[in-house]
Amino acid sequence: MILCFTDISTYHRICPQCNMVYRYREWKEGLHNFDNHIFLTLELCVFLRENVTNHVSVSRVVDSLEGLRGEKYPSRNIIFHAYCHFEALTDTEYTYSCVNCGFYPPVVLMDLHRKGFFKLAVSDLKAPLDDYSGEHDIDSFWNSVHLAMISQGFFQSSANNPFTVSPSYEHWAPWIGSETQGSGTVLNTEFKKVPTCSSSTEAQLSSVTEDHLIDELAKQKVGVVRKLCKACNIDTKGSRLDLITRLKENMKIRQTYDKVFQSIWGASGGWSVILCPHGIAYNIKFNLRAESPRDFADLLIS
Repeated sequence: MILCFTDISTYHRICPQCNMVYRYREWKEGLHNFDNHIFLTLELCVFLRENVTNHVSVSRVVDSLEGLRGEKYPSRNIIFHAYCHFEALTDTEYTYSCVNCGFYPPVVLMDLHRKGFFKLAVSDLKAPLDDYSGEHDIDSFWNSVHLAMISQGFFQSSANNPFTVSPSYEHWAPWIGSETQGSGTVLNTEFKKVPTCSSSTEAQLSSVTEDHLIDELAKQKVGVVRKLCKACNIDTKGSRLDLITRLKENMKIRQTYDKVFQSIWGASGGWSVILCPHGIAYNIKFNLRAESPRDFADLLIS
């Protein structure tokens, strides 16, 4: 049964010698304790897993359950993190691959997904040492990600969590299936994207045509476009096409052009993905900087 209960007391034990807290965690009773406040049934965890593998997001599953049960569930974000907490503690055997292509597809498709990106100030990334080659231990990196997911249940925020994985050139590996990896060492040479001269920003801005910028702007959600219009002191009323038309008319002004450019390319470069012709993803790389052929070359070599 997938139900929602509130106002439930939980008990824990404290070691009299080291004061370590032992939380309630009884798997045999079918419950998963996330943070001593949010409990998921194992049935719900497995149900979420089946939906995710069938391309249904956790938030949509929660919406469906609320409509079915007529009850209010906790926030989608908390349930998502609780589910990730469950998966990080689960020992799952990796056997995922295309039934036609196997673990090494002879033909691959390479693409970039911009919908999943995070804002990141480039100045926050410290340059690696001069002798750094861009090689990463993929198992060590993803084990640290698992540890960060597990530790979420013990800290109020990521700022207080010492196990949080922060983006860096020296510790940021792509995801590649265990059977598809060439070895345990993979490449991420994004530190070589760092410009070598102070005038590179102007060169980068001038190399992007206005039409290219408009094409990328058309891919953004209407809320992003409306927010950008507000930042440029442009009328925010009307459809997305109306907003883009107004931006295009005002992009002749250098200040407006720069704001549009920074809005589109001022964040991380999204996800670089390699798929087989049947749509099965084999590699995923979360880009720290704007996309370049280097990202896909790193994935192919790895």
